[in-house]
Amino acid sequence: MITFRASAPLCGLAPCSGCARQCSSAGSGRLWAVHWFIQGWGLTAVFCAAITIVFVVAMLHISAELRWVRSLTDHLGYELVAEEAEGAKPPGGLEVAEIRDEAHAVTTSGDPVWAGKEVRSWQMRAHRLEPALSFWGELLRQLGLLGTVLGLGLSLMISGADASALLGPLALAVWTTVAGLTYSIFLAGMFQMRLAAWVDACEKNIEAWDARRRARKHGGAA
Repeated sequence: MITFRASAPLCGLAPCSGCARQCSSAGSGRLWAVHWFIQGWGLTAVFCAAITIVFVVAMLHISAELRWVRSLTDHLGYELVAEEAEGAKPPGGLEVAEIRDEAHAVTTSGDPVWAGKEVRSWQMRAHRLEPALSFWGELLRQLGLLGTVLGLGLSLMISGADASALLGPLALAVWTTVAGLTYSIFLAGMFQMRLAAWVDACEKNIEAWDARRRARKHGGAA
């Protein structure tokens, strides 16, 4: 007497040879897809896309902060020479109008503590710009290195002890490091020199403007 031992198929249907072949084919397809994603261009493309998004966010953030520093520097510089300047001040946008309102509130404020805090907040925001540039550059480099290390680690987990099988994934995973370094260098080249010059000019204008404001307050009180 022959006894058949039924085994539950992966798909949950009644056991049959056709179903076994389909389940085996589906499992092989999924395994091949994971293998291609890790050891092919899939994981590298995902990390490169993520690094590109971070780079765009960094560009927008630093551009906005640098634009604010320039507007504040120009406005305070104009107020310092407004008495000798000829003609009306050139019109600005909403950002310049907001800075003008803040400066006017500080000038006319009767609370010296609040006015000092507001001026210090300007200085702190300007000083945060250079550390922000360093942070974004370092984050881009670290993300690129993480993509390379993660790609190699997953490829090693799949291929086992076969080190020769890592040459192909290494050639692809290294592009995340290249992307991170490239974006970091480009970001520094775009902003580093201009940023240092504008932050220094902004700090000097804030100090001169605040010193004149204090002197006028003390003169008016006297």
